[in-house]
Amino acid sequence: MAIKLQKGGEADLVIQISAAVAATAFVVLVVAVVVSLRKLNQTLDSVDTTLNEVRPKVEALADDSRKTLEEARQLINGVNRKTEQTEPLFESIQSMGEGLRELSSSITRTASTQKERLGNVTALVSSGMDLLRKWRLDKPVRKKGKRVK
Repeated sequence: MAIKLQKGGEADLVIQISAAVAATAFVVLVVAVVVSLRKLNQTLDSVDTTLNEVRPKVEALADDSRKTLEEARQLINGVNRKTEQTEPLFESIQSMGEGLRELSSSITRTASTQKERLGNVTALVSSGMDLLRKWRLDKPVRKKGKRVK
């Protein structure tokens, strides 16, 4: 049994098949979009859950960081104040060091001068001792009241 198609009937059949293929492709496309949108929705829900869990931790960390920064500022300010308070002490120590250096130089100069003087006195005493020895050696010896020459 052969079906005879008329010219107009073949065109209608081709149109119907084309429409059916297009409708099937559209349904497949809609199903793929729905599946993708569901997965995207699941991913967004997961991200939202993660953000809700992390947000309090980040806020606590930010608060701790603020407190730590404030404490560091206070410590730095304290160190700066104490440094300013000790500055006169170090200036006094420096002045004292310069004074001690000058005193040491003065003592060294005085000792050097005194050393020269002591050397001169020692030389005089030595010369005097030599003269005394010579004088004793040159002195005539006395015998029972008489002088010997």
